[in-house]
Amino acid sequence: MTTNNKDVVLRYWYQELWDNWNIAVADDFLTDDYHLHAPGVPVPLDRDTTKQVVAMYGKSFPDLKHTVDELIGEGDTLAARWTVRGTHKGEFQGIPASGKSVKLSGITVHHLKDGRVRETWLVYDNMELLQQIGAVPAVATG
Repeated sequence: MTTNNKDVVLRYWYQELWDNWNIAVADDFLTDDYHLHAPGVPVPLDRDTTKQVVAMYGKSFPDLKHTVDELIGEGDTLAARWTVRGTHKGEFQGIPASGKSVKLSGITVHHLKDGRVRETWLVYDNMELLQQIGAVPAVATG
């Protein structure tokens, strides 16, 4: 893993795109043929659709912030284990703002080419997110 690849992912994917909602940077660090594989989405999203999804999350959770707990890389592949925290302040997939805090963990694998991200695989528990904002009842345990 080159330092440059690590910097691209940390600065542009997490800090600029997701934490600062700076969608304009996507054209600079995502390749023209970029694809995002996301949970519950049957086909990969292209760069423009990814920007729309990021904008939707930004309106729903405007104070969302990532902590990259671990970043592992080999060559042009980086895997990040992260935790995200924020508040449900806007409508999310038809669910009115609840004002509830959320905390989720996930894993993202990024494949880079020539210093730009060309593919991302995103894994997180969407059901947990829906439970935290009160859209789905939590499963009783015990």
